Amino acid sequence: MSEAISYNQVRYAVHDALGTAFLGIPVSDEESPQGINPPRFFVRLLEPGHVRELGRRFRRRHPFAIRYFAAAPTNDDLYDIAEQLTQAVAWITLEGRPLPGLDMRFQIENGVLEFWVAYEMLVWEQPIAAPKMQTLEQEGKIVEA
Repeated sequence: MSEAISYNQVRYAVHDALGTAFLGIPVSDEESPQGINPPRFFVRLLEPGHVRELGRRFRRRHPFAIRYFAAAPTNDDLYDIAEQLTQAVAWITLEGRPLPGLDMRFQIENGVLEFWVAYEMLVWEQPIAAPKMQTLEQEGKIVEA
């Protein structure tokens, strides 16, 4: 991956994967206190990590929480959605490349499905633009023995 990958690009890729797998179910970033209007997915990027590995190389981790609110939640339906989510976010496409989902897990609580997945990648920071050498003068002498 390159240095051009942003947190938002990863978020949008997760949204795209959900939109493709679950046609007709809206995907949002923020839960609205006014109402949920199910069925609906809410996607939240949790605490991303950005750790230097070597030189200009960094490892980024993007953990996501995906909440699903059903119109009429039953455990059977929520387990079916969890199964479909496992397939839908197993791979996302980022800059034309597949990126695997890691550490998938879920729970159902109070009729709401909570699903977690993470994505890891390497990114490189831009090299520092140093001025190039303008001229070079070289001298040489031959010493006879």
